[in-house]
Amino acid sequence: MNRPKNTALIAAFRNVETTVKTLAADSASSAERALNAAIVNADITRGFEEHLALVDQYYAEDVEVSTDLSPDPLVGKQRLKSLLLGFLVPLHIMAEMGGLWVSIHEASIPGDSFDEQHSEWSLELIGVTGRRVTQAWCVRRRWEQSRVVSEYHYAHRQDGEALSFDDLLIAAPRDPDTVKPS
Repeated sequence: MNRPKNTALIAAFRNVETTVKTLAADSASSAERALNAAIVNADITRGFEEHLALVDQYYAEDVEVSTDLSPDPLVGKQRLKSLLLGFLVPLHIMAEMGGLWVSIHEASIPGDSFDEQHSEWSLELIGVTGRRVTQAWCVRRRWEQSRVVSEYHYAHRQDGEALSFDDLLIAAPRDPDTVKPS
């Protein structure tokens, strides 16, 4: 007669476990949507600080970021911010002063794990000459308690040739030996 009670307890435990996993998945999914929307809505022409603040808001202190292009992962929020700074500052300068048009887009990719979220990204850069280049890649994020603990970038591709100084409003420095005195 104890058999039905044990079965009921096991079923109840499984229901609680499923509920907890569902809540965790909903939390990760909501946090992923919020982070992705914040990235897309941040305007690089206004500055790069908004992007760095997202790292503080959404990433764990010991986040691990890796890519299929490099075997060594980057570990830690501060190292991630340092890497982003090296990318965002030149992009900000080219957008604000050089007339570069910058557009970033994201699309969710269905996943099969409760704590993982996948998305596809594209970054389009259009110079003042009308030439354009698009970088695209995918991201897999693992979440714990509304914080990214792991981020993996994969499936990188580029459409179009790299832009040059001719595609910006920034004048190249002149050779002092060729400048005529006035």
